[in-house]
Amino acid sequence: MERTKPGEFNWVDVAAHDLEKQSAFYEKLFGWSHADTPFAEGMVYRTFSSDGHNVAGMSELAPDMIAHGQPSTWNVYVATEDVDATTAKAAELGGTVVMPAMDVVDVGRMAAIQDPTGAYLFFWKPVRHDETIEYMQPGTLSWNDLTTRDPQRAADFYKQLLGWEIQRMDAGPMPYWQVVVEGQGEGGIMPMPDTMPSEMPSFWMPYFGSTDVAADVAKAEELGATVVAETTEIPGMLVFAVLADPAGATFALLQPIGAGQP
Repeated sequence: MERTKPGEFNWVDVAAHDLEKQSAFYEKLFGWSHADTPFAEGMVYRTFSSDGHNVAGMSELAPDMIAHGQPSTWNVYVATEDVDATTAKAAELGGTVVMPAMDVVDVGRMAAIQDPTGAYLFFWKPVRHDETIEYMQPGTLSWNDLTTRDPQRAADFYKQLLGWEIQRMDAGPMPYWQVVVEGQGEGGIMPMPDTMPSEMPSFWMPYFGSTDVAADVAKAEELGATVVAETTEIPGMLVFAVLADPAGATFALLQPIGAGQP
């Protein structure tokens, strides 16, 4: 399907500490394959695919960024009709522009912001829409959550910026606000748990589809992952778990169940 509606999550990629090691982890875990596109001297952008569908990307952080403590992270992207205008509006609403709008060779235009609660989010508009992108399938991007110390401020910011409908849900173990785009659940916003260190910034985290979360967690551990949040079931809705890959990039697994699936 094309992920082209403004406000839809339309891509994710990893800022990697070790391109080959982290690539091997995800390829073994999800059965992905990859293709590389050179974009700078000695550097490549790696695109992962599964059954002919593009699912995610990866590029390696520069050594000086790693030396200065830049962690390996998953980056979350949102579709927009006008990257420049959306970035400018984010600044007007209290966000911080961390990467001004720029062309990515001949494939698209992107930018990155930090929202008023501290979470980073990217905007992406491709030159040519990719009809192979899948969403909410096993091994593909299936959801995105913002964990923040100020959910209401974040919700107000994104509603004004992206036109999201944000709905309060009370079925889970903590307050949760669902992000809806044209009637479709896309992600959510939740408060930072009290157990998180005080220095932990707000963050967006991607979820990948799974047909058996417990089995995939066990496989991920064998491949060198660390369990951040154990396999948890929200009755009648979903099963999820949170992992950190061998370089520390955090992601989650999601298995919808029953009629209440996202």
